[in-house]
Parts: sequence; C-alpha cells; structure tokens
Amino acid sequence: MNILAPLAQTQSADGLVESFRHYADRFIGHLPELLSALVFLVITVVLARLVRRGVEAGLRRTSTEAYVNLLVAKLAYFGVMILGIVVALSLGGVNLGVLVGSVGLATVALGFALQDIVSNFAAGIVLLLEHPFTKGDQIAVLDIQGRVEDIRVRATQLRADDGEQVLVPNKILFTNVVTNSTATMHRRVEVTLSVPQGVDPRRARAALLEATSGVEGTGEDPEPPRLLLHDLGEDNMELLLEFWIDPRRHDPQRVRSEVLEATQAVLARSNAELTASNTGPNASDDKKAG
Repeated sequence: MNILAPLAQTQSADGLVESFRHYADRFIGHLPELLSALVFLVITVVLARLVRRGVEAGLRRTSTEAYVNLLVAKLAYFGVMILGIVVALSLGGVNLGVLVGSVGLATVALGFALQDIVSNFAAGIVLLLEHPFTKGDQIAVLDIQGRVEDIRVRATQLRADDGEQVLVPNKILFTNVVTNSTATMHRRVEVTLSVPQGVDPRRARAALLEATSGVEGTGEDPEPPRLLLHDLGEDNMELLLEFWIDPRRHDPQRVRSEVLEATQAVLARSNAELTASNTGPNASDDKKAG
C-alpha cells in the first residue's frame, strides 16, 4: 500500500498537467480567432460611437425634438453594437445557432416576467416617434391631468395643477384617449352669465363684450368674443359668453377668472342701475297713483 500511494499521486499529477497542456494547446490554436474577435469588437465600439454622433448631427438639422434625436441615436448605437457582438462571437468560434436558441429562450422567459416593463418601453418609443404631445403641453388621460415635464422611455412625468409630480406609465397614454389642451394655438372658453330681466339687452351685451375684450389673453383670432342667449327664466336671462385664447401664451384658468371678474362688475352696475330705476321718483309716483 505504501508503494502504490506515491505511484497513484504521480499519475494524478501527470494527468492534471496533461489536461492543462491540452487546454493550453487548444487556447493557442484558437488564439488567432480570439484576437480577431477582440479587434473586431473594439472596431465595433468605435464605429457605434461614430454612428451615434453622425445620427445626432444629422437629426439636429431637422425639426424633430431633442429627445427624439437622442432616442434614434441610441437605437442606432445599440443596433451597431448588437450586430458587431454577433459577428465577433462568430469570429471567436462560438456556435451562433446554439447562441440564438439560448437567447431566444431567455428572451421569451424574460418577456413573460417583465411584460409590463417591456410594454411600457415599446409604448414609450412609439409615443416619442409619433409625437402626440411635447414638453409643456397640458394633457389629460382618464382622471389624470397635468403639464408634461419629461417624456421618458418607460413613463411620462406630469406636473399636476396642485404642484404634485405624477408619473404616468406610457402604456396608459398609448391605450387610452389623451386630451391635449395646448396642441393648437386657439382654445375656446365658455362662461355662463345670468342677467336679470329688465336690463337693456343691447347695453348689457355691448358692456359685457367690451369687458371681455379688455382682459389680457382674449383675442380676435379666430373670431372675437360673442354673447348668445342660452335660456330664458322668469326673473333672469342665461347668456353664454364665448371667447378664444392662446393656451401656449396665456393660462386658461387665469383668463377665465379675470373674464368672470370683469363681467360680474358689469352685471353689478347693471343691477344697481335697475334697482335705482325701480326705486326712483317715477317709481314712487306710480306707487302713489296706484
């Protein structure tokens, strides 16, 4: 037993050395392929950066938004990188058939596990390319509304009217109806006014339209403010006041508030004049005569 133990240890050491020698010979045999793959990978990185810069420079000459330029440049960069990595692995002796099969199975499993993230990512890319809204637009979707601060690949950041920050997943914006209040240069605002019976309608109409036109933000384009008779009551008349504003230059809530203040001041003067005429000397004489 004492004689066979050193012999077994010697054979084990010889086998280990032979294994390392075999792997070294294989590595040296594949060294040219590995070096060519490494060189091609370095060239791919440099080429991908040049493509990204070239795409960014080319898109700057167009009218597209800055974040769209960045998205397209990144997609071009990653596209060149993926293609270069595949070619480098092929040059390194990797079996692409087995690799593609493994990557396909991993992609399917990852897709099921992260389907919400993937759907939001795809929706974000489509939103960036279709450009239904941009930074600074006032949008509303479902019961969420606010001003767009940032459009990211996964979610869109809004600033609500009360100052809260709202992150809306892009899938919600992609699959639901979105109202963009600032997509056009003109937006019509409607205000309902109550005028008591007995007020001269012509004078009230002229005074109300003049007060509305005097508020900053109301304009003559596409048409000047107009006043329509909405409904008739026993003691008052319901008037519908319509005017147009530019939501990109003026806050619609501020303009509407100032229009209400100006028109209510006109109506207050009309009520005072009507009360004075009903309680004047002629009214007293009528009561005595009666």
